[in-house]
Amino acid sequence: MKYLLLACLAAATLGAQETSEQRQAKHHFDLAAIRAAANFRSADSIDARLRQDGAVLHPRLSVLRMRIEAALSEAQFEMDQHDYPATEDALTRADALLDRLAKEIGGY
Repeated sequence: MKYLLLACLAAATLGAQETSEQRQAKHHFDLAAIRAAANFRSADSIDARLRQDGAVLHPRLSVLRMRIEAALSEAQFEMDQHDYPATEDALTRADALLDRLAKEIGGY
């Protein structure tokens, strides 16, 4: 549910006079939030199927999800503070974690 909130926050505008740095950071954040939502839905459906069979999703996937959410939250905070280099750093971490999550669940 939190990832849907992040996607909604990503849709908020930064103001009428956006710089190219602001637009780039917002675009990068939007892409990362959408990718996170897609991967989280995949993990949720895999988890639901495993639970039907009496198994559970590996705990490291839950840890990855929490780290991705934390990186996206940090990116949103830094973007709100207009610290775009820090925003890009947080989004780079989120992208790397999303790559790991996608690999773990068999995604792209």
